[in-house]
Amino acid sequence: MGAHFLWFGGVWGRKDCFPGADGSTITQVTGADPNAETISIYDADGNTELTEDGTGYRKINITTSGVINGTTSMIYSVKNPLTFIYNTTTPYDWYATLAINQDNTLWGDGSIKSTYDPCPKGWRVPTDASKTYGDFSTVTMTLSGSGTNVANGRKYIHMGWFPAAGYRNFNSGVFGVVGSIGCCRSASISGTDARHLRFDMSDVNPGYTNYRAWALSVRCVQE
Repeated sequence: MGAHFLWFGGVWGRKDCFPGADGSTITQVTGADPNAETISIYDADGNTELTEDGTGYRKINITTSGVINGTTSMIYSVKNPLTFIYNTTTPYDWYATLAINQDNTLWGDGSIKSTYDPCPKGWRVPTDASKTYGDFSTVTMTLSGSGTNVANGRKYIHMGWFPAAGYRNFNSGVFGVVGSIGCCRSASISGTDARHLRFDMSDVNPGYTNYRAWALSVRCVQE
């Protein structure tokens, strides 16, 4: 399988991803006042910038009037692709306020790519993080000292680029841990939650589970 497409802001089950952080603005990734800002996006003419919480990326509570149609927010999400739907109560899903109304097949059932999969033709969200990223491991590399060790060199055939893009929080839609933690979505679910790859400077977890409303990176694989 190949892995050449990397998008940020994949909320499990949604067709459209959200803009990530502008790397040029980040000077702090931890502490009380992290400063990650949304990367600039523009309208169809390419000249007019879409403002956050204005004409561009927006955030709205799933309980806001008009978001839920029937028992889900699917219609609203399709009509408002740049609006992050957050949920502050269980099951912490952008799609429904009750677990009984969740849809476990929004990104496919493991064999068929769904209509709502955000990846382009010929590509899809991986079906299981633990299988797709099962060969991941953490190793200790010497940064200074004398002598040489082949393990300290780069073995390109085993390398891949996985940025620590952080996430957008499930209960607010704002950035978190940009530059210190990375997460990549899978299409697989776990109860009311969803599975993904999670990593930081000391740990890699290829089958991490968390709420579906989190916006994480999406790394497409070839079908």
